[in-house]
Amino acid sequence: MRVFKHLLPSRILTTCFTAAIISFGASAAAQDASNTTEKGAFDLEAMKEKYSVRDYVYQPLPERGYNYYQIAENTYFVHDAFEHQVFFVTEDGVIVYDAIPGLAPHTLKAIAEVTDKPITHVIYSHHHGDHARGMHLYPETAIKIGNSETAELLKEANDPMRPVPDVVWQDDYVLDTGGLRLEFKDLGRNWHSHSDSLVYAPEQKILLAIDTFHADAAPWIHFGEAVDPIMTWRLPKIILDTYDFDLIITGHERMVPTHEHFETYKEMVEDMKRFTYEAASSLEFQKKAKETMIRYSDGQEHWIYKKALEAGADICAAKWEEKWAGRVRNVRLNSKENCQTMWIQLLVINPESH
Repeated sequence: MRVFKHLLPSRILTTCFTAAIISFGASAAAQDASNTTEKGAFDLEAMKEKYSVRDYVYQPLPERGYNYYQIAENTYFVHDAFEHQVFFVTEDGVIVYDAIPGLAPHTLKAIAEVTDKPITHVIYSHHHGDHARGMHLYPETAIKIGNSETAELLKEANDPMRPVPDVVWQDDYVLDTGGLRLEFKDLGRNWHSHSDSLVYAPEQKILLAIDTFHADAAPWIHFGEAVDPIMTWRLPKIILDTYDFDLIITGHERMVPTHEHFETYKEMVEDMKRFTYEAASSLEFQKKAKETMIRYSDGQEHWIYKKALEAGADICAAKWEEKWAGRVRNVRLNSKENCQTMWIQLLVINPESH
């Protein structure tokens, strides 16, 4: 999803994003124990208070360059400076979701520290290299799972780091093994890539929804380089109306994304849509659009389009920044570019009633 990640190895990115690296001096077992109640049951709220908050984002990584901890019964979250993935320990073995290349080696080490059970399944979230090129690092004996779109795209790519899945599913699929149930769903319309899908763990109340949003942060530039921005903006409502989840795994950020984070993201998207329409109908924009048409009246339609787009997006971004500054991270970083994306989609390419 991120262009620069295709240019730099993940270990270099980790170095760039990590300003200081020190050891916490705590073992994974001690971290897990801190998230259990006196009776030994997993304490979700304690985990969220520690690992789903902004303060955790700015803590230095352990010296090893990654961290991991339990986020639900038999479920573990592994992250480096900016990426994360999960694995489940079942009665029969370990199931890994996603194959992030820079994180896969760390995940293998974390699994070995948690259990001596074999890795039985590894699941593709989608075909993008930053989430799939770690697949070759997992045992050949592990069953690789992906949807039909992912399988076709990987077959076409012929990339040895992204082998074609062994199990290919379409529309819906259920993996029920070792006491773990995972429910796969293709919504019939992609949003981020050309091979998106959702996976739900009902017992753990965890939704695996890679590249849907960034927790406690403004939307990524161009909404994560979405292949279908309209679906990207509709997705929060679809997910929130369909799934009962506590945590939502998205693949990026070191904090554990929560239901509350996703509700906030939905509100941010709805606000930006509203401010786009308000900007387009404002007297300020109408005045600037008229001035632009006069200035470039000698046949420079390219300039008219661009300057009018910039003027409208600037008005939208100013309104959006005023509301969201201080509430989430990186509010001003991509607001103008994202307002431009909304302007193009909602007012030019795909106008819809509102």
